[in-house]
Amino acid sequence: MNEALVELFRHKTWATVSLIEACRQLTAGQLAASAPGTYGSIHATLVHLVAADESYLATATGEPVAGPVADAAATLGDLADRMRRAGQRWERVAADPDAASRQITTRDGWRTSAAVPIAQAIQHADEHRGHVLTVLGANGIELPGLDIGEDLDVWHHGIATGLMRQLR
Repeated sequence: MNEALVELFRHKTWATVSLIEACRQLTAGQLAASAPGTYGSIHATLVHLVAADESYLATATGEPVAGPVADAAATLGDLADRMRRAGQRWERVAADPDAASRQITTRDGWRTSAAVPIAQAIQHADEHRGHVLTVLGANGIELPGLDIGEDLDVWHHGIATGLMRQLR
C-alpha cells in the first residue's frame, strides 16, 4: 500500500508544479483573476496551496521547512521550487510504514495521528488546483498545452512519468 501512497504524493507534486509552471505564462492581471466560490486570485491560491503543503509537512514530520514558509511575495518560480523540495520529503514520509501512526500535536493544539495531515495534504492540493482551474475557466483564460480538467489527473501523471504505456 505504501507504493500507492508514494504515487499519490508524486502525483500531487507533479500536478501542482505542472499547474504553477503553466501559470508562469499568465500576465499579472490574469494572475490576479478570481471567481466566486474559489479561494481567491490565482496567485494567492497557489501561494496558499504551497504554504499549507509546507505546513502540513512540518506538522506530519515534526521537522520545520527550510526557510520561511511561502508568502504573498513568492514568485511562481519560487513556488514551483518549494513544491519540488517538499515533494521529495513527502515521498519519504509516504514510504515510511510507521509515519501515519505516529502521534503528533498540531500548531493549534490538537493531538492526532500523522495520518490526518498526510491525508489533508493530498486533499487540500487537489481542492486548490481545482480552484485555480475554475478561475481560469470562469475568466476564459487558456493555458496552451494544458487541457483544463484533464491534463493534471492521475492518468496523465502515469503517462507523463512512464507508469502507463499504450499497447499497440
